[in-house]
Amino acid sequence: MAGVIKTFLKAISERRRLYLDYSCWLEETETLTDLQVAISPLTEAAPLVVNTAYTDVGHKKLTMFVSGGVSGTTYTTSIAVRTNQGQVKQDVLGFKVTL
Repeated sequence: MAGVIKTFLKAISERRRLYLDYSCWLEETETLTDLQVAISPLTEAAPLVVNTAYTDVGHKKLTMFVSGGVSGTTYTTSIAVRTNQGQVKQDVLGFKVTL
């Protein structure tokens, strides 16, 4: 697994939106078909939550909404996407939660 690509700051009360564009990685006729997100560490009392959805009709871009978390905690989100041609790409993003 690769290291963290980038770490974003996020306030506890904030619902942060991020866009992930895979179009330059995909072949012209290839599309995203599956997504898995793993978050570490697990903070049971106030977990970091990631909601995702496809944003375009071509299924080449994702929108992530990140909310919650414990102030002072840096989370690692491991994002794995699969394509209709069997490729798998994994990206790792960090989120540091502030007041």
